[in-house]
Amino acid sequence: MSSFNRRKFFQISTIGGLALSMPIDLKSAPSKEKKILLDPYQSSVGRFSHSYLRKIANKYGSPTYLYDWDLIKTRYLEFRDGFKKHYPKVKVHYAYKANTNLNIISYLTSLGAGAECISIGEMSFALKAGQKGENIIFTSNSKSEQELRFAIKNKVLINIDSLSGLKNLESLVGKLKTTVRVCFRINPDVETTSTHKHISTGHKFTKFGLMYLNEDIYKAAKIAIDNKFMTFEGIHSHIGSQILESKPFEKNAQILSSVSLEIKKRFNYEISFINMGGGLGIPYRDNQARFSPERLASIVCPILKRKFSGFKNLPEIWLEPGRYLVAEAGVLLSKVNSVKMTDIKNFINVDTGFNHLARPIMYEAYHRVRILNGKSKTKKFQVAGNICETGDMLTKDRLLPKPEVGDIIALLDSGAYGFSMASEYNSFYLPAEVAIKGNSDYLIRKREDFNDLLRNQILEKKLI
Repeated sequence: MSSFNRRKFFQISTIGGLALSMPIDLKSAPSKEKKILLDPYQSSVGRFSHSYLRKIANKYGSPTYLYDWDLIKTRYLEFRDGFKKHYPKVKVHYAYKANTNLNIISYLTSLGAGAECISIGEMSFALKAGQKGENIIFTSNSKSEQELRFAIKNKVLINIDSLSGLKNLESLVGKLKTTVRVCFRINPDVETTSTHKHISTGHKFTKFGLMYLNEDIYKAAKIAIDNKFMTFEGIHSHIGSQILESKPFEKNAQILSSVSLEIKKRFNYEISFINMGGGLGIPYRDNQARFSPERLASIVCPILKRKFSGFKNLPEIWLEPGRYLVAEAGVLLSKVNSVKMTDIKNFINVDTGFNHLARPIMYEAYHRVRILNGKSKTKKFQVAGNICETGDMLTKDRLLPKPEVGDIIALLDSGAYGFSMASEYNSFYLPAEVAIKGNSDYLIRKREDFNDLLRNQILEKKLI
């Protein structure tokens, strides 16, 4: 089989780091590969110049995450004030899973943001950052007794996800003879077509929430209203992340308000807030249109005002942005180790990988790339990480200037789910983190070293 063509015989997928092969019919295979149109290269890195970012990389080493403090503030005020233009009672809780650097959460706390947390660690971070328990929401689909005890002790609002979870809490507060504030997460069965399936959380096949399509939410409400140790305060729904369309948010607002009205009708009970979660996306691509918080508010707030016109007290709107506040403020700086040109693919090999930025391999996410010394004509490249996995590609085919060894690249919009999802896989050290406020830079996390890899290991000599 001297004429055997391996590239036509196999279609290879490397999603998730696994190579999956599927044979195809050679007779029906196209004679020419489909031409893919690539986005033209742009060099802008926002308010930072290429020389400034190179200076930061030279000062702190690479890889390094840096965060634009001024942009974090701008995005927070944009979100809060955008909703306040259309609704009188608004409370913003920052979703800690996006980025838990203590400096970032302390800064957002100082600006007035509450906290949305899913673990003891995140709740502890919130308290360390100066949050009061009353401004912390504990949302998880799987809460342990240890976590519930911690939340109760610190007067945290507990967001219940299931009847089984409610039964666990009911039993615990009965033993402790102490009061607890609760709300309920609803699964509204809302589809979000514009986002990745792994971060679409509001449809009926996900693990989250009390089903809107049956009576569970009303059973839960009745239990909480009747329990002398529980204060039932509100309802919640988070339908997904990176949503850039209005219809899912609009439908979610309709459902949340309808459930609230039904609770009032059945139990003569008015909730004090509706938590619409987060999920508003950002423009990850050049020239992509922004969906602003103010635009979203102009769509959903009139629905709520109209629905709650019969309430004695208008419920507050609670919101849980994470990505929108910090993603665009973050840049991951990395050094080019080598440039590999082949007849099939061209690779820019850098000193970071999916251990530091997992979004491309987990969600097939797109991050804009800038070559900070790029002056040559553009060619088609893949930015390849240094992890020993085929799937460790930070970008697929991109038009980029050919860099030189030692040049710095910038992966933009990395402030959310970048460092917070980072690991020490392959025993690489976690990167440094740097804050830029005005024209000043501050180290806010030291780069790890070998001692950090050893910190919790115990060398038991009886095992050797």
